[in-house]
Amino acid sequence: MTCDEARLLLGAEPGFSGTGLEEHLQGCPACSHFRAEMRTLDATIRRALERPPPLAHADARPAPWRQWALAASVVLAMLAVVALWVLRPSDSLARDVIAHVQGEPESWLATQQIDAREIGSALQRAGVELNITSDKITYAQSCWLRGHYVPHLIVQTARGPATVLILRHEQVDARRTFHEAGMSGVIVPAGRGSIAVLSKDNGGGLDELAAQLQRDVRWLPAAY
Repeated sequence: MTCDEARLLLGAEPGFSGTGLEEHLQGCPACSHFRAEMRTLDATIRRALERPPPLAHADARPAPWRQWALAASVVLAMLAVVALWVLRPSDSLARDVIAHVQGEPESWLATQQIDAREIGSALQRAGVELNITSDKITYAQSCWLRGHYVPHLIVQTARGPATVLILRHEQVDARRTFHEAGMSGVIVPAGRGSIAVLSKDNGGGLDELAAQLQRDVRWLPAAY
């Protein structure tokens, strides 16, 4: 199950629980947080509908239009949350990228150059070739993210280590920046996919690295 599928399901039925969904939520903090928010909102809506505001007179009755207005307001609030998480895929993608990088904190600590074969293996499994000097890469893994294998690299730059995720199956229309959890990042379009670059500082130099990767990446015919 992908993040988009999970969020569409939870947006329609916040209380839903199934094997596929639970397995996805165990490995996806962002979607788990989304479920908590949706369940909180659902409970708020139920309370609002079940307990109308106190009336000015004991014998008064709420006008039908007031009940409809209350129902409409809470439904609009729910739709706003769903739109924020589901209809803006770039924001959702950034959250998933951050959650994944947070799950591998040891990657930032890697400083030793790794074997070029390790780099090639991580790239090839995702259907990617990258023309970059291997002595700049100190970490290379093929990670499962949003339903696909994704190369997760640490590239040493003049401003310190930068995390790179090459997202063959994720497309963005334009450059996107984000700042969250002590990290700054940029996601840029790259042919049929996209590339995410993150650092732990103020994000300086990320655009230059992203531009280089856009030029150097090549998508292979097949990928897992």
